[in-house]
Amino acid sequence: MTNSARLLRAGIDMGGTGTRFILLEGLREVAALTVPTAEFDAIPQSRRSDELVSRLRQLCPADGQIISLGIGASGPVNNRSGVIENSDTLACFSFFPLLDELQQRLNVPAAIDNDAVVAALGEFHAGAGVGSQRMLMVTLGTGIGVALLDKGQPFRTIDGRHPEAGHIPVSGSTHRCYCGVTGCWETEASRGWLQQALLQLLPNLHWPQLTVKRLDALSTDDPRVAAILSEYGGRVGRGLSTLLALYGPDLTVLSGSAARLLPLFRPSLDTALQRASGYHLSPQIISSSLGDAAGALGAALLPTIREPVKRS
Repeated sequence: MTNSARLLRAGIDMGGTGTRFILLEGLREVAALTVPTAEFDAIPQSRRSDELVSRLRQLCPADGQIISLGIGASGPVNNRSGVIENSDTLACFSFFPLLDELQQRLNVPAAIDNDAVVAALGEFHAGAGVGSQRMLMVTLGTGIGVALLDKGQPFRTIDGRHPEAGHIPVSGSTHRCYCGVTGCWETEASRGWLQQALLQLLPNLHWPQLTVKRLDALSTDDPRVAAILSEYGGRVGRGLSTLLALYGPDLTVLSGSAARLLPLFRPSLDTALQRASGYHLSPQIISSSLGDAAGALGAALLPTIREPVKRS
């Protein structure tokens, strides 16, 4: 590395749908790339780490030098071993020493955490959560990710893991989530539920291109669409009500592809959060300002926020 090299921090955000790569110089994005996670299913496990490193090196400018790597992954993630343990939505990167392999290939400090945590870190340091003392972040995507940051530090269980607070019971449904819970919040209120409900009514709807303006017009013309949005806000609110009561954050940030529709389901969400005097919940609920970039950005910052996973 020469004295003139640009020092870049790399981040990888691994989700069930997409895997995003980012290179940061300070807090400024230098380069980014998103690919379908399914692409890695077709690659033998022994070569997946090489493929990830190859993508990062292709992104890196000629005058750049990668000095650290952070990974956010759809959980559960074992923070101590550095191994992803998610056979349900991230099987292609689970149950092998991914972090060790990447660290060896890049020869830089590396750290890994739950994707909800790294997204929250991204918003806290460079997005909607700047200045917050206790920030709750809920990602409404393929599943539901939840992270709480207290003065910038992730809340952990007693064994140091990230609590999977997207998997809490919120209804009397007998449908069993892959986590083992019936009436699970992720099953009841993820983007998947909303998307499926809308597609049953509007089969030609193309979710990636769906805007707030377009869906607002559809809900104005068709009360059935409005009813789905209202029900969705209530479903999100049922889980959020529990988390707000337990954690008492000063700010809640909603992210993920369903969160961009917040203006349309906000009324029913607010209704679900109403309580009697003396039991009120924090009304400070806003949308992410970084959007899909939050996870990768937060992942890139991860090695600077806490020590890399220690090996025994």
